[in-house]
Amino acid sequence: MPQPEPAAAPDWSALQRELRGLEGRIAQIERHLALTPPELLASSGLAPEDASGPSAGPEPSAASIFPLAGRALLGLAGAYLLRALTESAVLSSGAGVAIGILYAILWLVWAARTPAERRLETALHSVTSVLVLAPLLWEAALRFHAISTWTAGAILLFFTVFGLVVSWRKNLLVVATIAMLAGLGTAAALLMATHDVLPFTFVFLATAAAVEISACLDHWLSERWLAAAAADLSVLLATWLVTNERGLPRAYAPIPPGWLLAAQAALLAIYLSSIIVRTLLRGFTFTAFETVQCALAFAIGVGGGLRLSQGAPAIAALALACSMACYLVAFTRLERQPSRGRNFYTYSTFALLLALTGSRILLSGAALAAVWAALAIGFIWAAGFLGRLTLEAHGAVYLLLALISCGAPRLAASFLLGSDLPGPNQAALWAGAAAALPCYLLARRCAAGRDGFAARLNRLAIAGALTWLSAGVLAWALTAAYHAARGAGASHAYCATLRTTVLVASALLLAWAGSRWKNWELSLLTYPLMALGAYRLLAEDLHQDRKAVLFLSLLVYGAALTALPRLYRGQWGGPPGLPALRDARSSDARLD
Repeated sequence: MPQPEPAAAPDWSALQRELRGLEGRIAQIERHLALTPPELLASSGLAPEDASGPSAGPEPSAASIFPLAGRALLGLAGAYLLRALTESAVLSSGAGVAIGILYAILWLVWAARTPAERRLETALHSVTSVLVLAPLLWEAALRFHAISTWTAGAILLFFTVFGLVVSWRKNLLVVATIAMLAGLGTAAALLMATHDVLPFTFVFLATAAAVEISACLDHWLSERWLAAAAADLSVLLATWLVTNERGLPRAYAPIPPGWLLAAQAALLAIYLSSIIVRTLLRGFTFTAFETVQCALAFAIGVGGGLRLSQGAPAIAALALACSMACYLVAFTRLERQPSRGRNFYTYSTFALLLALTGSRILLSGAALAAVWAALAIGFIWAAGFLGRLTLEAHGAVYLLLALISCGAPRLAASFLLGSDLPGPNQAALWAGAAAALPCYLLARRCAAGRDGFAARLNRLAIAGALTWLSAGVLAWALTAAYHAARGAGASHAYCATLRTTVLVASALLLAWAGSRWKNWELSLLTYPLMALGAYRLLAEDLHQDRKAVLFLSLLVYGAALTALPRLYRGQWGGPPGLPALRDARSSDARLD
């Protein structure tokens, strides 16, 4: 008969380990609830850092907050003691200010040397430093007149930069933020109180430069907008004070134009340099802040410079040079880097805007329209030669702006939709059509392999401009020929039928050409042309005195509606619509 196996001896060591682990977990929970006495924590066999976790600091309790608050109050008491000694002439004004500044800096150093996990203590020490420095500078500059505004600005700048430096090693964002807010806020308050703009404007600019240097080293990125907003507003205020119609108010200190120009140039240089370093040298992607701030810096610098001085050619040359540099960077360094697609589009868009700004500053009227038209032709040709879709899009923008600046679309509308008579000043209409024709031909020439949404949209815009201006030229020519044949006293009623005929005939011609050569953009333009023909029929032709005019207009429009489906049915089986547009968009690939 088999004997039963003896029972296994209990594993007392494993049980002890489980009990110790349970004690450790309970001790950790009690420690987080501020209920763990030190002796219980020690009996659990765990060190304080083990019980609290590697990354979490102890939660502040009432027992720990009271000593911190008392320490901050003692710090403020020391500041008031210095003030009392200065007021009683025990210390001179200069000595009292110097000791007070050193005292505030010592509190900031104390905040930076506090362990990073003790965030409340760090914040209280930093705030104590600010509460010592800000009232000290306010009374020293406004009440005792112990320091000048430039000295006060220099002290604030030193304090802000010192806060950034001492908080760098431990990455103490709370110290850097409080020091920056103290410097910017105190400088803004002193600017409004002393009415001395320049010293504190340069404080804001220097603070912005220090923050951007930190951003280039990937530090304090979330605080950039604070310094940028202060710098932008201060330069804007200084520019407005100098250039407004009433002039600089008497209460404000003089602002020499040279110093203001230096501030505007410094604002632009700070953010241009930062963006170049971050996006080109460090390889970072453009952020929304950098895009907006760069545009604001250009607007403030260029706009303020134009309002301030007669140096428009120099400003225009700077804008054009920056435009050329942006184009070179976009198409030589960034075009083939998919990871930097946002950088490519941002640089190319800035290039376009700067080119428009620089040329607009230098030129106006017909000369400006001619330059933009030449740029449109050149860019669209370069797009076909180099295979760059973005260049074609920029060419379309240049063309449309050239036409708008010379007034050609407005003249075409007056002949196609209105009742204007031919006059001697119609050269802009002919010139606009002459500029749009080569742009469209060049765009069609480089259309091979570009059947996506963006390419079709570019060609549609150019084809629409060419069609509108060509129809306007034709309406002008027929109206002029009618009056030349019938004399100056001929009725204007039949001109309405001629103009309606031009619209519907243009729609039929585009439908035929689009279906024959499978030009998507030409066929799509038939819709707006027929809609405009209907509008003209209701708004103009129905109100003519002669019924024969209405008969002819209705006959022409009805015949066009009858013939239009047959033109489409011959090649495509129907007109292109929104599904074709969506298909083009879904198949569109970025060519740059």
